[in-house]
Amino acid sequence: MLQINNEQLKQFYEKCQKDKLIGIDTEFYRVNSYYPKLCLIQLSNTSESIFLDPINEEINFDYIKKVLFNTKIKKILHAARQDIEIFYNIYKKIPRPLIDTQICLLALGYPHSTSYAKACSDFLNVKINKANQFIDWRSRPLSKDRVLYAINDVKYLIPLYKKINKKLKLKKKESFLKSSHRKISNINIYSERIDRAWERLKFRTNSKKELNDLKRFSKIREKIAMQKDVPVKRIITDSEIKLICRIKVKKDVKKRILKKLHRND
Repeated sequence: MLQINNEQLKQFYEKCQKDKLIGIDTEFYRVNSYYPKLCLIQLSNTSESIFLDPINEEINFDYIKKVLFNTKIKKILHAARQDIEIFYNIYKKIPRPLIDTQICLLALGYPHSTSYAKACSDFLNVKINKANQFIDWRSRPLSKDRVLYAINDVKYLIPLYKKINKKLKLKKKESFLKSSHRKISNINIYSERIDRAWERLKFRTNSKKELNDLKRFSKIREKIAMQKDVPVKRIITDSEIKLICRIKVKKDVKKRILKKLHRND
């Protein structure tokens, strides 16, 4: 079984209650918008992998909610932050308990942002074809290649976690893992995007004025982007925000950028 309907989703949920584990992934489109557009939800338990198509089908999100927020079912994801954001936008809650295999790999000495494909190759000797990584997932009908890609992104999450977890137990990294998972599960990351927008910019300064300007202009840009549902950098770029915050930048340069910012307001 691959694509399922709501009745089959109910049966799948009942299996997940027995397994106590579920793999979760999403495919979304976020090229020309502020908010990610949910295109697919992929789920796996110990016996099967399935997907739901929210573009072509009316999904009963109550069953998805039961899966996500049943605290007896451990949710396994890789590079979970954007998936968490999608579910937060729907439910205004964070799925728990949650395991991000990318974070787990950090505890084993892997570099930041280690890919799912690299992890599957190293731990499961499975080669993941990433040819469909940067496509428009809104397009229908879904080709067999796209379906296979989407399913593979969730199919190996549980066996991957089990392999990684065996090594983690030897490393005794419980404190690091708890702290790191607390950070990505912090609801403020997703609920206070406007106020925290400045944190995403790499901006070094010892000036209180420059820092306050960074916070103020980042907040304005974020608010406009949310209202228009466009990428923040389409309002003004990160480098432009940094320029208008620097005390030593010429006034005419700042004036030009501020005019662009307020034209979008």
